Amino acid sequence: MTQQFTVEPQQLRRHVARLEALADRFGAVKGASASIAQDSSAYGRLCGWIAGVLEERHARQNELIAYVEENLRLAARAVRQASEAYEAADLNAAQRLQRAARSRTG
Repeated sequence: MTQQFTVEPQQLRRHVARLEALADRFGAVKGASASIAQDSSAYGRLCGWIAGVLEERHARQNELIAYVEENLRLAARAVRQASEAYEAADLNAAQRLQRAARSRTG
């Protein structure tokens, strides 16, 4: 007996939207983080020295955030392509069935 599964392209597209929204959030964090790192006044007068202390760590965090953002976008693209491939396969199968039905009745 063969195993079967069902794929709903609409569910895949919803998942793509969630992945893209999450990637956008990481992009926003990256942007906000960069503006704070470049502004020593973001920590106030008494704590302005913290910017220098955190700069190296901040650079590494930005790399990691950018890495996650990029991977989320790559995953979204792959899931979108899978959705399109499933839709194309479904459409192709439906067209073949319609042609077969017409040839039997025609």
